[in-house]
Amino acid sequence: MYNKKIAILIGKSDEQHFRACMESLQGIKCPKGYQLDVHVVPQGQSFSAQMNAVAAAIPAKYKIYIDDHLYMVSPDFIRDILDIFTDKSIGMIGFLGSQSLPVDGNLMLSKHQRGRVYLATQAGVKEYVQTGGEAAPLNDVSCIVPAFFAVQYDFSWDERYTGRYYAVMAQCKQYDEQGFRVVVPTALNAWCSYQTDTILLDDIEQEHALFFRMYHPYLDDISFADDKQITLYACGVDAHLPGWRHFAHIEGIRVGARTNIHETAICGLYRDNFVGTPRLNIGNDCVIGAYSTISAANCIVIENFVHIAEGVHISDYEEDYRNICMPTSYRHIVDENSTVHIGRATWIEANVVIRGNVNIGRGCRICANAVVIGDVPDYCVVAGNPAHIVEAFSVSSGTWRPVVDDASREGMLHERQGARPVLTYAIITYNRSRYLVKALYSVLRQVGNDGLIEVLVSDNASTDDTREVVQELQKTYSNLKYFCNETNIEAKGNIHAAIRNSTGEYVLVAGDDDYLVDGALYVLVNHLYQHRHCSIFYLTEKDCGGKLFSYEGSGYEDYLDKIGFYITFISAVVLKRNLYGRIADPEKYNYTEIPQVYLQMEVLKQSPSFFILGMKCWDKSGEHSPKGYNLAKVFVKNYFDILAATVKISSAQLSAEKKRVMECMIYPWCYRIKHMGVQLSLDGIFDIVRDYYGEEAYYPEVVAKLKEILGESD
Repeated sequence: MYNKKIAILIGKSDEQHFRACMESLQGIKCPKGYQLDVHVVPQGQSFSAQMNAVAAAIPAKYKIYIDDHLYMVSPDFIRDILDIFTDKSIGMIGFLGSQSLPVDGNLMLSKHQRGRVYLATQAGVKEYVQTGGEAAPLNDVSCIVPAFFAVQYDFSWDERYTGRYYAVMAQCKQYDEQGFRVVVPTALNAWCSYQTDTILLDDIEQEHALFFRMYHPYLDDISFADDKQITLYACGVDAHLPGWRHFAHIEGIRVGARTNIHETAICGLYRDNFVGTPRLNIGNDCVIGAYSTISAANCIVIENFVHIAEGVHISDYEEDYRNICMPTSYRHIVDENSTVHIGRATWIEANVVIRGNVNIGRGCRICANAVVIGDVPDYCVVAGNPAHIVEAFSVSSGTWRPVVDDASREGMLHERQGARPVLTYAIITYNRSRYLVKALYSVLRQVGNDGLIEVLVSDNASTDDTREVVQELQKTYSNLKYFCNETNIEAKGNIHAAIRNSTGEYVLVAGDDDYLVDGALYVLVNHLYQHRHCSIFYLTEKDCGGKLFSYEGSGYEDYLDKIGFYITFISAVVLKRNLYGRIADPEKYNYTEIPQVYLQMEVLKQSPSFFILGMKCWDKSGEHSPKGYNLAKVFVKNYFDILAATVKISSAQLSAEKKRVMECMIYPWCYRIKHMGVQLSLDGIFDIVRDYYGEEAYYPEVVAKLKEILGESD
């Protein structure tokens, strides 16, 4: 089984070192129940391209890369790695890494190195140890030495990087961006030794400019000229930080992608106490306005899409003022463990003060001049000094209501505790935990524990570690539900199981390889509340120049005209749950492979209003290539048979839809099947086309085009 396979990848560059490295593997122990295979990766022109080829060709969950200059000395290092990987939040492991990076890119010059390795010197073997002040058994790092790494999830390598050093650096960044940790152990004995007395880093000049332009875009030529200049812990793509030179202790600051911090804003650590984990974490797509200050003594987390206006002051500490004329340097912080956490998409207006131990929920509004010294629940408006709730979102009515006293506040919050989710995001899966875990992280990193959204995994009787993956995440996410079928009922049956077990007012059924763009679910939820009379919402990725596209229509004719055969894409369809329950035989068309077409038609016959929402929804969808069914039978015969049996559409609309199916579905997929190895059947395609297109005026053109694509002569 995939999840019990371990692939060791030996990077070969020197014959003598390679033989010694292979010899060292003879004594390693393979944990019981696992299959271990060794593969040689010869030195090539592009390390990233090699890693992508390995991921595609080798079906193993765990992949361990070892440079041939290493000699493995611990027989139990694989067991140690598997033990670390029981934490599903960990994506990548190294033996030596760093929590900061100098501008020259050499992680070995960082003062925040972590890890252990032996070196073979003329005087004998010595251990190179960097444990840090906290001496934790595992240390989170931002980058690792590329000579050794282990992964349990596959993400595509960025092939712009051909050299190994920055290819591995960029991969560390990708794991971090996807919500997975990169770690090195320090409590364990060293796993390996270099066969030399030097820790080799490859060519750190190659692709240096590309890496720093992508992941430290704030740096300029002056910065690179200063060999003592350190960098932020992390900085996302397209972040704008013109005033970063005024930040304090920047090695302890993480800034997300596309975040814009005004040049007069001051961010930093209250004191020089960075020990490896960033103390100031600013998420993606945030805005911090002019003359605002953010100071972290312990930990401040600002989630994605937070807007901070001008003159806002945020600190996670309060100094003890109850001393008589004590100098500032002698004063103590009242609570050393206090933190500030600001939930996603919260809007903080001008001149707000947030101080001390404060947790502000998601979707809040902090009115101008408010002083916040206590917690604020999700979806609340607060004002005043001290700040108090003046308005809150009613999850049942979908409206914002005034809060005039303690009773109305408690009533509003109590309503939320027993409220039904407005949306169930259901994922159907079978024996594909390697995809499922990435799909779940793409949802949960934006949803968190928000009761508005239920996340449901409908497991089709998997025999891999799917149950364990979900149960581990359930320890953190209370809105994550799990249901397992007693036996495998095939994918179409699992669609119905997912819908039946959902509790949301609306339900979306997605595949386990559909990865959501951050923020997409909340755009949907907002429109669900605004258009609750609609029975179906359809998510399209129509390009509108970065703006939302929306269309409200009525009836199946209009629905088919606007969307057409794309209604077969199950992950784009959001159904009103109670209308599904009124369908007499919802599984009537399971045999067609596309029962979702029938469900949508039946729902629209009950309640004709629908809504189309166009935006960027999917970071990646369909990572696992489709296989096993007949293309023309499903998307021509079955599709049009369902429409003919359930709804009445005009001959003109039917003819136009047939043309759209052929041009936008059949032609492209025939090409993929013929020339790209997609494993779908084309048996009987010309007979099916004759039966369903024979009376169309363009039928001869269709036959000619298909023969051209498939390479068949008359």
